[in-house]
Amino acid sequence: MSGLSPPNGIQLVQLLGSANWADRERAANSLASRGADAAPDLVKGMAHSDWRVRAQCAALMDHLANEACLEALLAALHDTSPHVRRHAVHSLGCQKCKRHSLPVDVVSHLIERALEDDSIRVRRVAVHQLGLQPHDPRAVKALTAILQSVTDQKLLSRAAFAMQNHLTL
Repeated sequence: MSGLSPPNGIQLVQLLGSANWADRERAANSLASRGADAAPDLVKGMAHSDWRVRAQCAALMDHLANEACLEALLAALHDTSPHVRRHAVHSLGCQKCKRHSLPVDVVSHLIERALEDDSIRVRRVAVHQLGLQPHDPRAVKALTAILQSVTDQKLLSRAAFAMQNHLTL
């Protein structure tokens, strides 16, 4: 990342896929320091051909996403890469990290990923994020189905956590 002028947002997004860890870290930190101003570049990065770039853009949206990011973030829930989907699920579900909550029915999207995603890691994150949402009968119904039907111990643990949170809210 050396040069006469600092890299622009798109150049930073490109560096998120760098083979050099230090370049990736500097790019992510630089984008994060731009706050909401980085959102348009992150949205463009969600269409990048490299899943690593898409995953890092989705991860950065955890704190930086705003309404302009919503379409790209929702599309990322169905990305071909489970890494991208996992970060998108977290970024969508983690509303407390954002300055303003995203105007979307978060619970319905989390339930869909929790019940239907091919990746157990994506499903685990979706279930965990369900537990962080305000009480919703749809979440309780989905969590009940998960607790009754899965055998993955980590997923069961997250579902028990999520259910407890919904029953005590």
